[in-house]
Amino acid sequence: MATLIPSIPTTQLIGTDAIPGDSGYQGLRIIRAQSDPLTAKNYTDRAFRFQHETDYTVVRATLTRKGMVDSQSAHTRISVHTHPTLKQFRDMVQYDPSNPPPDNYDALGMKEAHDQTQSDFKGQKQLNKDLFKNYLLESIMGSRTAYLPSISGWQTKSSLARTVFVAFDEEDPDALYGLLYLPKSPIMQADGQTQTAALFALAAHKEAVDKGALEKFRVTLEIELNVDERKAGQSFADRNGRGSKKNKNLVIGLDSSSAMSQLRDISIEGTVFEKRLARGRNTPTTVTATGMIVDLSTMEQMLMGVVSDLSDKPETLKHHHIPYFQPYTKEFVKLLDDVFAKYWLEKTPLNQDPFRKLYVHGWPFALKAIAAAYHATRITELAPLARALRAQSAGKGLEEAFIDQLHEEQQKPPSQPVITFEELKDRLEKIDWLRYRKHWIKLTGAKQGKDGKLKTFKLKSTGEEKVEGQAQNTHTVIGNVRDKILSDKWEDLTSTEDQKIS
Repeated sequence: MATLIPSIPTTQLIGTDAIPGDSGYQGLRIIRAQSDPLTAKNYTDRAFRFQHETDYTVVRATLTRKGMVDSQSAHTRISVHTHPTLKQFRDMVQYDPSNPPPDNYDALGMKEAHDQTQSDFKGQKQLNKDLFKNYLLESIMGSRTAYLPSISGWQTKSSLARTVFVAFDEEDPDALYGLLYLPKSPIMQADGQTQTAALFALAAHKEAVDKGALEKFRVTLEIELNVDERKAGQSFADRNGRGSKKNKNLVIGLDSSSAMSQLRDISIEGTVFEKRLARGRNTPTTVTATGMIVDLSTMEQMLMGVVSDLSDKPETLKHHHIPYFQPYTKEFVKLLDDVFAKYWLEKTPLNQDPFRKLYVHGWPFALKAIAAAYHATRITELAPLARALRAQSAGKGLEEAFIDQLHEEQQKPPSQPVITFEELKDRLEKIDWLRYRKHWIKLTGAKQGKDGKLKTFKLKSTGEEKVEGQAQNTHTVIGNVRDKILSDKWEDLTSTEDQKIS
């Protein structure tokens, strides 16, 4: 039997590096087969080296530019929309978030995303994968129709130089149709992790394979190109949104472009909070987990306590507001650093209790109350700013409307603080913040055991038994603590009398 010899090109192939990067598409190599006859002929004659290489997945796709597409746009995204078969999807994506391949994600520029995925893909999410797989299997077996959302993924910017798009239809300069030659490098998910894991499980399921699902079952995949981990994090944050409670701190942590994110980073720089804000499920802020002081969501609410006495949500803050509020948010965070940092030990010493077991100021409700009290001390300056925060006007930009409203508010008779900033700091330093003091139990209430008696704990340092106070993060408790700190009865909080056990 004759040996089959593969065809060998008789002319020198055109290297991928010889295909110029398209400046309108962030340097992506585009072969414009519709508008460039010579390039089209070279492609038809298989004269390009990439056409002979096996390290590509080739799929029909639409290449798009998203966002503001103009010469001044620094934030335009490029992505491709594809409708691959299950087999193509598996070959393109490669990255099963529930069981990823052993690639060097640090070298690929995907380490942070990979580590977060692995910490995130546990518990109920892992169980949901099997439920999703069964749903997909039912559609393959004909008992239901599969209504699947588009999966959003991204490929690292290091792959862009090897990616080639062959455009057959260029009528719309912002949406080119053609063939995508995508390097076989993992595609991480910005949205759709559970569905992706379920599709990988489906591709390995015998019934699905026997039914021909690898070639017949199709999904929709959007792939962001030229993405680094910072952009990937922002993409995740924007897609999941602030309304997503289950991922709130994760979303906030990945959101690097919002005004609140930038104000937070400016405010905590150089303080005890700088590297001790919990950013997700793997960094808890429980009684015994003392590495992190508060989570990102709590810090945002603390800063909004400074900005508007907790009257507005973090999303209200815009970039043009930052210069006006940052002197106050920085002063507030430094106040906390000066007064409390020495108590917030990252590692609890032997035979001592962790700081949240001992101190009221280790809990979100107290920190939010202090933020609101700080707002009251700077009410003269902050009240006009807060009232102008939501300013809008027909025919004006948001910044112009804010400035005009601020000028108008500043002409009104100024609000006067109940106490000064210096008085607040003095009070915070003199208050006894131990949770088992009688005055705190009166304000916050005590935990109650199953026997109906007050719940107690023993101090590791002395063995003494103390009543365990509650730490309810409610508007009522926050308001009560704020009002007490600001009132002329604040010295009640300096007492050293413990709550009696009986």
